[in-house]
Amino acid sequence: MNPILRDKAHRSSPDMIVAMPSKPSIPTSHHTLVKAVALGLRRRCGVVEEAHILVAVSGGADSVALLRGLAALKDRRRWGLTLTAGHVQHHLRGDEAEADAGFVAELARELKLPQLRRDLDLSGETGNAEDAARRGRYGALGEMARACGAAFIATAHHGDDQLETLLMRMLRGAGTGGMRGIAWRRILPSPTPNPQSQTPLPLIRPMLAVTRAEILDYLKATGQAWREDHTNADVSRWRARLRAEVLPVLEAIRPGAGKKATAFTDQLRSVHRVLDDQIDMEMDLVERGDGVATLERATAMGMRRAVLSGLLRRLLLDAGVPGDKLGAKPVGAVVRAVMDGEGGERSFAFAGGVTVSLTRDQITVGTPR
Repeated sequence: MNPILRDKAHRSSPDMIVAMPSKPSIPTSHHTLVKAVALGLRRRCGVVEEAHILVAVSGGADSVALLRGLAALKDRRRWGLTLTAGHVQHHLRGDEAEADAGFVAELARELKLPQLRRDLDLSGETGNAEDAARRGRYGALGEMARACGAAFIATAHHGDDQLETLLMRMLRGAGTGGMRGIAWRRILPSPTPNPQSQTPLPLIRPMLAVTRAEILDYLKATGQAWREDHTNADVSRWRARLRAEVLPVLEAIRPGAGKKATAFTDQLRSVHRVLDDQIDMEMDLVERGDGVATLERATAMGMRRAVLSGLLRRLLLDAGVPGDKLGAKPVGAVVRAVMDGEGGERSFAFAGGVTVSLTRDQITVGTPR
């Protein structure tokens, strides 16, 4: 059954929204969303002609719009793209989740695209369920991309997602690195212990300059249905609450707030590259041995605080501390202690048993033996 013509079949389902205009007002291939995706692919994501892209499709409005937008581009002479739809079934929402999978498979058939699926078993996971699902999802997308020979994985993050992310990180007290937001392109971590054995897989977000309103307008213009995840309306989750209660206010105060957030992160990312270059130079002053990194305290005190913070963060990452455990607050406490000039021995504990030890003369980063 054509997913564009599923109004009667799904009208009674609360987790489905259908937009069915009588006729698009403009050719949908010329819609602003398609133009923005094309620009994002070429100028921001580094996608070349005749590339093979695995498109992550959940069945929600954002990913459905991305798949349709890329499908509108794929046969153009300057692109010649190969697309594969990839769906990850998390098995967290029972029959609704399986209905999402069926919807994605049917949409791929309608668009005459190959489709892959991976099923996750998260029953043994402890701790943050959302984080476990995210890690599992990206791992599954990497598996599918390598299985079909795709050179890129595209996800449907957009400008409003960027604004949500900035607000969340600001409220958590993120540093300049965290405030760079969602990247247009990053390399997916290798699933093997030896990353050099596999070709790097870029994860791309070609819709970062698109707003949620433009996504819904595009779906209306194409008459395309999508699946609605009811858990997205759960405002006990603070991302959902920001989306429901804060973003509409910001958009009313300043229309296009999501696009402005992406423009801001682009600027900050450029500035951060300059900071990274400075940190690279200072890394030459670090001595390493027995799994421990040592830096003279007098040298550290001569650095700008932003440079020292970035240097410490990099050393802690190298020592095995997860990036999400390296916010501005714990790293900032070390920086303040280094700069206060006081003597005595002090110690700062980080995840994974990693410690920063501070004396009058030295800073040591590593795992005590």
